[in-house]
Amino acid sequence: MDGENLVSICVITYNQEAYISETLDSLLAQKTNFRFRIFIGEDKSKDNTRSICEDYARRYADKIELLPSDRNYGMMGNFIRTLEACNGRYTAVCEGDDYWVDDYKLQKQFDLLESNPDKVLCFTKSYLVNDKGERTGDNVSIPIKSEFTFEDVLKTARFFIPTATLFFRNDLPKPFPPFFHHTVSGDIALCLMLLQKGNGLCLYEETAVYRHHGGGITKTQEHIDHAFLKLFKTYEDLNEYYEYKLDHVFRRQLFEMSKTMLMYGSKGKKGVKKLKHAAKSFSLYFKYQPRLDIKEVVYYTNVLFFSGILKVKKKFSSRL
Repeated sequence: MDGENLVSICVITYNQEAYISETLDSLLAQKTNFRFRIFIGEDKSKDNTRSICEDYARRYADKIELLPSDRNYGMMGNFIRTLEACNGRYTAVCEGDDYWVDDYKLQKQFDLLESNPDKVLCFTKSYLVNDKGERTGDNVSIPIKSEFTFEDVLKTARFFIPTATLFFRNDLPKPFPPFFHHTVSGDIALCLMLLQKGNGLCLYEETAVYRHHGGGITKTQEHIDHAFLKLFKTYEDLNEYYEYKLDHVFRRQLFEMSKTMLMYGSKGKKGVKKLKHAAKSFSLYFKYQPRLDIKEVVYYTNVLFFSGILKVKKKFSSRL
């Protein structure tokens, strides 16, 4: 155990000069009875991130490996190449603007999976901070039960595994399947690929922080719509990847997602954009509906095109 790096830490970073030092310091502070190594995928940043990472790699050559920055790989390309470099028995993930707040995080998760050889991954609680480092709330609402399955992740309305706390057995398909290169939800796809081989565990302790700041991914409605459609496509690709062995589970989730698109995806859209959205959403809705429900179709049509009338009707009914 002493001579082998049992845990690899996957860190991806781009234009995060204000945060990457705090991230790396929190990883280097880990106290373990095993060796670990940090693999940094720095994606040819335009700011000072690269030089900061180079300085850390020089000072901590025994613990840090900085991957080449020959070109900009993009978020998923950088994530994949960094994951592929991780060669430990286990892999932990922490993005370059998040950080850990428990010096025994790795040891606790390592011990948990070592004592549960049939489980493939685990995660912990985390919380949010703003630009000033002030706590603003919990990151996600984690499930009540400590053990969860593939289906629990697939059917959840909101992904409940904080990426900065993810710790898993290094048993991923290599090379990664083609669809993984194009998803915008790499953490979700990653967990679903792992959970096909066993269940996961939740450790109910806060060990990490997700930093919510202005430099993160945009949250415009256009970006949200694009990400939602990409996730929809990822689930379709995963269904095909697993040769439709879980078709009933995927179809149920895809149907629920199509209804969400019908209900909320038209927000802010008018004219041709709204018509295109309706055509796309209804095509997916009809593709995955288990049976034709005319009343439901009429309802969603009204939501999309006659929402004003529905509001007036609802207001009038409440007065009766």
